[in-house]
Amino acid sequence: MIFNIPLALSCLALSIYQTAQACQFHDLEAAASTPRKIAIKNVRVFDGYTLRPSGTVIINGAVIGDEGDECGAEIIDGQNGTLMPGLIDIHAHPANISHLETLSQFGVTTVVVEACFVPAACRSLQNHTGLTDVILGSTPAAAPNSVHGNITAAVLGANTTLLVHNASQAVSWVDEQVAWGPAFIKLIAETPGLDQQTLSALVLAAQAREMRTVCHINAFGAMQQAIAARNEQIHHAPLDKPPTAEMVSQMAIQNQISVPTLTIMKAIASSSGHTITPGTNFSVALETVRRFHEAHIPVLAGSDANQQPGLVAMVPFGSSLHGELQLLVDAGLEPVQALRAATSRAAHYWDLRDRGVIAPGKRADLVLVHGDPTVDISATRNLARVWLGGVEWTQGLGTF
Repeated sequence: MIFNIPLALSCLALSIYQTAQACQFHDLEAAASTPRKIAIKNVRVFDGYTLRPSGTVIINGAVIGDEGDECGAEIIDGQNGTLMPGLIDIHAHPANISHLETLSQFGVTTVVVEACFVPAACRSLQNHTGLTDVILGSTPAAAPNSVHGNITAAVLGANTTLLVHNASQAVSWVDEQVAWGPAFIKLIAETPGLDQQTLSALVLAAQAREMRTVCHINAFGAMQQAIAARNEQIHHAPLDKPPTAEMVSQMAIQNQISVPTLTIMKAIASSSGHTITPGTNFSVALETVRRFHEAHIPVLAGSDANQQPGLVAMVPFGSSLHGELQLLVDAGLEPVQALRAATSRAAHYWDLRDRGVIAPGKRADLVLVHGDPTVDISATRNLARVWLGGVEWTQGLGTF
């Protein structure tokens, strides 16, 4: 997420506080139907890797059942549509149950929350039957008086210990985050911000605790810093200058991953009054992805969806991930490669071994669409049915 307007920080703090209150009391489980046995027939199957011929997929409770085990199953005619794994949004900022409902109706069955300031509020978004599954990240590690440092201070108080002043704090900062149980450590590379020594020390501290590191970057220089620190994942794409051949080669050698969030980068590039480096151009972000893809650097799909006031760009939940897939294709990925970026490849690089593919025993996170998205990526928008952990979403599908 890229922030812009300092005066809106109090709005952001209030929104996070309200989320902490509301999320604790909103319970959707009573409205969720019970997982059951279903045979979805007459569907082409994109299994997360490739398109299989028309056939049948079994849902048995919360998981995908054995092929051919149709005994006692409710029959659903897929009408020669395409069944694919539920979509995974690797970078988003849902703050309440309503956001999860919107993600669900667009077939986004897993979302990675890329910043958590109030752990109790974030945890209240997890484990809701029949809703998008939530993976939580840490509070972002940011320097005092930086853009993201000011956000942390606005939310947690100016004297918070979660602002990182120098490398000597790296171990204690990471330990404080690890204690509450996030799935990964979020770091911020920006100017002004953490120096190279501090950023690298944070990465080393996280790696020593076997924690994945995800690094926000906002420009070419920040990307250089994130690459040098050996972050596992680098999120966003620069708008001022694409990475050099040397940077791309270094990322490939270090097995680093890109989540370019083209949707929000496009929104930022087209907005007025933003504080990103002058002369920004969305074509730079597209060229960045093209270079990564050409170098076989893994590119995953993330939208940076958010609905917080005071941001340079607010991006809708759910629908934006479908737009991200189109932008990845615009940047040079084939439609099937873009689909993998939001299904099997996303699951693989996040070690989500129970999802992202259609295979017996995996989570029954499924999306049925009209058409063939392996040929025309826009077909993902032709939603027909959605299942989340075997529970069908019946409260209206998203429209575009």
